[in-house]
Amino acid sequence: MSSLVEQVRIWNTPILGSYLLWRFSHGYTSNHPDGEAPIILLHFMATAILTDQRLTKPISRNRKGLQSYSRSFTENKDIDVFLSLQNRIITHRNYTFSSIDIAIRYGLLTLNPDDARLYPHTQLPRPKRGNALKPSIKSLGERAETLGNWFSQHEISQIAALLKVVL
Repeated sequence: MSSLVEQVRIWNTPILGSYLLWRFSHGYTSNHPDGEAPIILLHFMATAILTDQRLTKPISRNRKGLQSYSRSFTENKDIDVFLSLQNRIITHRNYTFSSIDIAIRYGLLTLNPDDARLYPHTQLPRPKRGNALKPSIKSLGERAETLGNWFSQHEISQIAALLKVVL
């Protein structure tokens, strides 16, 4: 199966996106110096990254942070992939909204309208027998949490500069 067909098969549903945004929010909140939750705008950047294998592959706990992540694209001569992030944020806007909606509806995230932050719920029911996540989805979830950790170490303006996106 080609890489493009595999991406379409995996990302055709915002349910997976809601899980990844929950993991991203959890990683952000648990590692933020003040324990704050991410503002909703960061979820659009996270979705753009997490829905592309080429952008997700360099995310690793072995990497020092967001600076190292962005630098890896220059070192590997994949800067064109990295610069496509701005367009991906725009094209995945509806997908991100749907993912956030599902996450809120099913109790993964809570939106605080006063500060536009999405708070992750920590107490979730265990999946019933036969409904466990596939290892590939678990791996994506771990990468989403790592990305959230990296984002939590920076202000939004720094994140935008490191990712070369315009807010």
